[in-house]
Amino acid sequence: MDHTTDEVVRSGKNPPQSLPTVSRTASSPGLGHQWLYRFIKTVYFERISLVHPERLPRTGPVLYLGLHRNGAVDGFVYDHVLRDPVFMISTQLRKNCFVRLFFQGIAVTRTKDEGDRSLNDAALRQCLDHLRAGGGLFVFPEGTSSLGPRHLPFKSGAAWLLLDYLEGGNRPPLQVVPLGIHYECPWSFRGKVEVVAGAPISTELPPNASRVERLRILKRRIQAALEDVGINVPSDERQELIQCLAYVATLGTARSYFKSLKTMEHDVPEKIMDEWRGLEPALRNAKLWLHQGVPLFPAGTVVTHLVALLVVSPVVFAAIALNLPAFIAGWYAGRTFPDGRNVVSLWKILVGVPTFALWAGAVVLTMLLLGKFLWLAAYVAVTCAGLKLYYPFKKLAVAIHNALQSPALRFRMLAFHQTLLQSLPDETA
Repeated sequence: MDHTTDEVVRSGKNPPQSLPTVSRTASSPGLGHQWLYRFIKTVYFERISLVHPERLPRTGPVLYLGLHRNGAVDGFVYDHVLRDPVFMISTQLRKNCFVRLFFQGIAVTRTKDEGDRSLNDAALRQCLDHLRAGGGLFVFPEGTSSLGPRHLPFKSGAAWLLLDYLEGGNRPPLQVVPLGIHYECPWSFRGKVEVVAGAPISTELPPNASRVERLRILKRRIQAALEDVGINVPSDERQELIQCLAYVATLGTARSYFKSLKTMEHDVPEKIMDEWRGLEPALRNAKLWLHQGVPLFPAGTVVTHLVALLVVSPVVFAAIALNLPAFIAGWYAGRTFPDGRNVVSLWKILVGVPTFALWAGAVVLTMLLLGKFLWLAAYVAVTCAGLKLYYPFKKLAVAIHNALQSPALRFRMLAFHQTLLQSLPDETA
């Protein structure tokens, strides 16, 4: 959401001990926003899963520090797995009424934003007050998002905020939780996402250290903790490689996409690389379809997959046809408005989801007024089934096309899949 405190210049002074009470209606997600976020999650994502849920605190106060990958969409995903935290957001997300429908939080003006930065001190005091009241606060230490091969530089704002809280006195113990976020395909409709909860960051500081030394210690701990829940590789090419391999490793298994990525972050087993080097040129030249960057093939019989595709396809196409205005609106927005891949999904959601809500509402109201209750039931059933089947439909379509296009490569790809699984460590070990 480009939520951040981290381009805010701190004075280095301790915050006042008496702070105004945080307005829950002003900064916390209200019931309307909670329902909106659930609706967005249900419509746009195939699955959001949490790795290491046991690391999330059951009570506050909690300072969540999250990696920022996919623009404002990250906020929707993080909110789904957490206890309704208050987000630090950029004032850019509060500039017009339409955008304010989607984003709620404590607004801060970053260096690159247009606006009055003199109000930032009051916003930071509001953050401290919220934490002292036992609430959860979410901050993106990078300040903005990137889908690149490593995290962006971490600014000092989160460390300053944490230090101010620790030195404030008369405050409950604060838990600091790092979070990572990993999309199979960040710009894809009905994609899968994994959120990773890291081990809590220690807030114990040397009693005799200066304030600057304490700040540096906290910054080092924050960076190390966030790198543990993220993936950092030297190049875009390396990132693309391990993302493809990690996705292949999840096919037909219960493996975690993140854990597979993390296993190959520093080194890909030589057996995997040898077989991939021999296979990749043939795959590239065969004009295959891709799903999440990978040429899929049927793991079972082609006939079984073809029958499944023939069963699923009419439902998916019917759901698209019944909601064609929303589908076209989301597709058009994703192709027209983004200035980078990390905001494609954001534009699809900002345009496609409201269009779908208005369209579906109009259809439901029309059917109710006409008394067409069976038609209404059919519309709802087909729409829900189409959403659920869209992801497997894409996989089946890609796999069948590739099996018919290059049947010989199917067996080589399936053999590579087995090599990959045998070469990666067992996640249950």
